[in-house]
Amino acid sequence: MDAPVYNTFYVLDLDRTLFDTIKATELMRGIIALHDTELAARLEQRFEEFSISGESFSMRDFIAESVNDEEMVQIETKYKQIALDWNLLNPGASELVEYLRSQPDVGFGILTYGSELGQKMKIEAVPLLKDIPFLVTPETYKGAQLASWRQDDDLYHLPDELGRGVTKQLVLVDDKPFSFKGLPIDCRGYLVKSVFDAGIEKIPSTVVAVDNLDAVIAAEKNIA
Repeated sequence: MDAPVYNTFYVLDLDRTLFDTIKATELMRGIIALHDTELAARLEQRFEEFSISGESFSMRDFIAESVNDEEMVQIETKYKQIALDWNLLNPGASELVEYLRSQPDVGFGILTYGSELGQKMKIEAVPLLKDIPFLVTPETYKGAQLASWRQDDDLYHLPDELGRGVTKQLVLVDDKPFSFKGLPIDCRGYLVKSVFDAGIEKIPSTVVAVDNLDAVIAAEKNIA
């Protein structure tokens, strides 16, 4: 089967972009508190510490260090079950996905930094995200990673995890300014403002800072 060819492929960040990481951590803390209040308190403290520093934090990995494998499976199963009754998406996330799905010659996927198991757990807890291809990366400079996908045919060849398609242009949507470092000049991006706005003045000229995902949709409609 031939790989799909897109005019534009949107690379979407997970935590604090599509996914409400704070709300998800609160949910997990509540689940843990039913069994181990001390572990729940330590989870909350560690999350706050990482949030202040701007570093990524894997709540699943943190919990797994304190429980056995069987308990971790039970916790993760409970988390996914209860998450179905919670809205763990940020405002505008559903609308953005719906908009992208409605556009011809457009593809999209999730590129997220963090723990493979931790990020997979988050994605699987949200029905809307489960069908979206995703890639967990160890790279913090996503712009440079996107640049590495360009081949001699001047097209960007997507990794297997994102569908193995090819595209003329990439659009990166993320909440951290440093994620855009190395973004190719023929690609564009949207910085969704968050608590990690330090360095916003250093984002490339092809990146637009927006307040929310609804603003991304509005901007893309103007371009179209």
